[in-house]
Amino acid sequence: MELRSLAYFVRIAELGSITRAAAHLRLAQPALTRHVQRLEDELGVALFTRANRGVRLTEAGEKLPEGATRILRYVERTGDELRAQDAQPSGRIILGITPTLCPILVPELFARLRRDYPRVELKVMHAGMVRLEEFVIDGRVDIALLSELSHSRLIASTRLAQEEMVLVTRPAARPAGIVDGDELSQTPLILGDGLRAAMDALLAGRGIELKVEYEINDNETMRLMVQDGVAASILPYSSVARDSARGLLAAHRITEGGIFRTLARGVRVSRTASLAREAVVRTIAEIIAEMEDAGRLSLGAMRPRSRQALATA
Repeated sequence: MELRSLAYFVRIAELGSITRAAAHLRLAQPALTRHVQRLEDELGVALFTRANRGVRLTEAGEKLPEGATRILRYVERTGDELRAQDAQPSGRIILGITPTLCPILVPELFARLRRDYPRVELKVMHAGMVRLEEFVIDGRVDIALLSELSHSRLIASTRLAQEEMVLVTRPAARPAGIVDGDELSQTPLILGDGLRAAMDALLAGRGIELKVEYEINDNETMRLMVQDGVAASILPYSSVARDSARGLLAAHRITEGGIFRTLARGVRVSRTASLAREAVVRTIAEIIAEMEDAGRLSLGAMRPRSRQALATA
């Protein structure tokens, strides 16, 4: 079985079309079809069946992409590590990140890597906390930026910073000041599945039950609905800091001490570090530290002791 044939198979599965895959790979369609046929002959099963606008995986074919991706990533990482010895960081790194952090951190991360480590190629995947942990464990990502420390024994997670979760409203929708538990329980909210699960965990034991009236798994849509006054939301402060400064939204501290989530870096315990991965890790840590220093992670300074207590509450 050729690695090249596996790589072609994965790309066709991703795009759902041999024609589109051939164009993307800059390969003649008949040659790509031959690779698929050769792979099917070796495995003794059909991998694709025709669909209205391309192809779709057969039942047998659906079992192959995950394993094929792991094999290809392992070979790629091994080659990167060999090439990186005594050299400038180089190679492809896949970063997993939560949807709320992606637009805040990734543009600056790409800019700095292009400037400082031009031979490092970065790919980004975003998902919720549970999926990111799965991606780290099965090798689909090299690094994950998590919204809490991982409890998995297969993941080494390191705390990077604390970020405040704030009630976000339309400007002047409520008086400025702290939102207590009673008010929060009575406030109609727009929340996605991931944020709701995170807030339920952070509020556990406080006797606060959230009143979620709209469930939307898109942060931009949530912000627009808040601006229109449909309802309030709870979001990480970094995702609304700029809109708050421009007067487009109002951010309010929840409870006297605030509610904070932990930003953490996660990597698989058994994976050997590469120069490229460490370059990305360093750059992420630098960006987050600068955000924290600039006040983009919380509404106001809190005593470190108070933060630690909240983080472990």
